[in-house]
Amino acid sequence: MSKVVLTLLAAVLAAVVAARLMYSATATTDTEPIPQPWAQQAMEFVAWNGERWTAWIRGNKFELQPRAEGKWQRHTNVSLAFTDWKGEPWQAKVDGQQFLLAHRGNWKGRVERTNAVRYRDWQGHSQVRTVAQLRRE
Repeated sequence: MSKVVLTLLAAVLAAVVAARLMYSATATTDTEPIPQPWAQQAMEFVAWNGERWTAWIRGNKFELQPRAEGKWQRHTNVSLAFTDWKGEPWQAKVDGQQFLLAHRGNWKGRVERTNAVRYRDWQGHSQVRTVAQLRRE
């Protein structure tokens, strides 16, 4: 009797593991952040004007490099204008190990404090970055 129960339990466990592996292999991640641990020292984002930029943090400022060299130049700025997961324009500033966020760059309005920036990358995928991930000292 115990052999039958153990065999049934093993079969159910194998089916669950196989289903989970199949789901992981075929599920899309268009709306969820894609883990990219090797590429998290920078963020490739789309600015409000549709231009593509790469940014990282040095000190408490963003270093920004445009994808379209010539029209724009690499520079440093205290704020970063990006679009969030819903396509809304936000501006971020570094405050220690957190970000300060202002919707549409309205720093006189409601300012949010957050541990991570949730933004759309160049391909339109949702991404997340923290200050620690973007900091290059």
